[in-house]
Amino acid sequence: MLVPLVVSLLYQEFYSALAFLIAAGITALAGGAAYRLCEDAPEPQRYHAMIVAALGWLATAAFGALPFVIAAYITPSAVLESLVPAGASYQSSLLNFQNPLHAFFESMSAYTTTGLTMSVREPSVGHGFLWYRSQSQWVGGAGMIVLSLAILRQPHGTAGISLYQSEARNEKLRPSIAGTARAIWKIYVGITALVAVYLAAATFLVQPGYGIEPTIFDALNHAMTGQSTGGFSTLDDSIAGYGSYAMEVVHIPGMITGAIAIPVYYGALSERDLREFTRDPQVRMMFGMFVVGVVGLTAFLARWVGVPYNGDPIGYVGRVATSQAFRDGLFQFISAQTTTGWQTSAIGDWNGGAVTFIVLGAMLLGGSAGATVGGIKILRGYIIARGISWEVSRVFLPGHAVDDLRIGQRIFKADEANDEIRAATTFAFTYLILLALSLFVLLAVLPGDFTLADGIFEVATAQGTVGLSSGITGPGMPVVAEVLFILQMWMGRLEIIPVLVLVNSLFRR
Repeated sequence: MLVPLVVSLLYQEFYSALAFLIAAGITALAGGAAYRLCEDAPEPQRYHAMIVAALGWLATAAFGALPFVIAAYITPSAVLESLVPAGASYQSSLLNFQNPLHAFFESMSAYTTTGLTMSVREPSVGHGFLWYRSQSQWVGGAGMIVLSLAILRQPHGTAGISLYQSEARNEKLRPSIAGTARAIWKIYVGITALVAVYLAAATFLVQPGYGIEPTIFDALNHAMTGQSTGGFSTLDDSIAGYGSYAMEVVHIPGMITGAIAIPVYYGALSERDLREFTRDPQVRMMFGMFVVGVVGLTAFLARWVGVPYNGDPIGYVGRVATSQAFRDGLFQFISAQTTTGWQTSAIGDWNGGAVTFIVLGAMLLGGSAGATVGGIKILRGYIIARGISWEVSRVFLPGHAVDDLRIGQRIFKADEANDEIRAATTFAFTYLILLALSLFVLLAVLPGDFTLADGIFEVATAQGTVGLSSGITGPGMPVVAEVLFILQMWMGRLEIIPVLVLVNSLFRR
């Protein structure tokens, strides 16, 4: 909280700075007291670590909500009005955080790198809170990678393939978890810095009149939320706020870099060989899905069966509509597949086919395991697909044949292969069950002006930590739906199991 405090002071947002100072003091006192009380705690077992992870993420979101609530109450009305851009007729979105549940939602969305927001008009919260939201996503993204390595890793499980062992070499990133964590942070910081420089330079070239200060500020924030695949933006209407197709294209690489597994970057750097990217099965699958998905989503948006995208008569206007459909399809499919959540299109206005396609084709699976993405992960989908093919092919093998399974560059014996397939399938099944239960709850409280497709989209975006919205999420949403999405973001980010371990521990001594 001290870094956004400094940012607030630089922009002379003194009440925001005071809110960060008070919240930092409360958090430090609580943390210091908890540390003293637990100083003599024994070495934790694996299930202890999972409980700590689940409760720790919950506590982080709770304390992270404090600056929002404090600022909403201590900032005078005149100062709140000054945060609203000139010519705008709306109120500052900081007022929304007088409701503590909204503040907790915003904080949970940030630290889980989801991107759903109660800051309906982002620029009106001030530069300090814009930075705080981006920084929270950035920290949450790297934290999830380290957490997966230290706690969720299994000896031969999918997390072990993608994190603890460098892809294609069956070796650790570093000799210890602490060393691996340091390696992850170095790579993560380095890539974020490169993306920030790239975005700033590209913005100067594409929109030279945008201004030096806002260009640098936007580039730093979008580099953090892009690399964390979090999706918060400094602009009203997300990346669409630039009003430029070129700026949309500029931001696509910033989403893709965050969806590639950190061990792949490590392999490319340590081996000094860019072919590490093409050797990784997740990278190959992801780019293949981009091609197929963009074409498919464009087809649904354009309604090539004869009805133009925007309902205008077929002809020249219809071709323009098809061009707009490709523009939306390109950006939004990549945003959904990488679970970044930057938005350039009113998804609530899409036809049901397009909404369903982007959910099934992108949001459920997500990006690479070992990255900051949400969803089931490409690696698990790859293992399940290879497992199905393997089971079918085994039927035709003679009894004496060796039925090993190749996953990427690794070869598994039959027992190991069955363990891999079972672990991936169990998680995917659990993920889908939670998604279905969440949909039933949402439909019970969903206003009548939203469709079933809208409901499916919103539960998928919350649980997959994607952050795109069909229009359901906002300060006026039903309280039950807001609590549901908080739980989904929390469970989806932690990959469900630590939360189930926590719930199980409540019924045990």
